[in-house]
Amino acid sequence: MSDMGTNTVNLKELLNKREALVKRLGSLKHILRGSVVRQGNVCGKTVCRCKRKTNPIPHGPYNYLSNRSRKSINTIFLTERKLSYAKKGVREYGEAIDIIYGIAEINFKILRYHHARLPDE
Repeated sequence: MSDMGTNTVNLKELLNKREALVKRLGSLKHILRGSVVRQGNVCGKTVCRCKRKTNPIPHGPYNYLSNRSRKSINTIFLTERKLSYAKKGVREYGEAIDIIYGIAEINFKILRYHHARLPDE
């Protein structure tokens, strides 16, 4: 036990914590990567208040989900029903990222302090 510091957690506790995080991650079903944004809109009419040269007044504001993929940025209009679903998904994405970081930190501790007793998986 010479390589174990006084602040380390025992291997069984680390494995139990990791398993709990994996279960939480598996329960997140609505994960959405993106941001809910609220913005005004300019219409296609040539003569409209949203196109005035001075003090234009955009339509809305409306809710959108903005998502950046590896290839492009996509935006979708959110109705009230879609808005609640999108907010839940974005919230779950943040939770998923936190859980993944937690699992990674546990795996780091396991590798650092318990390398001689790594579990077979």
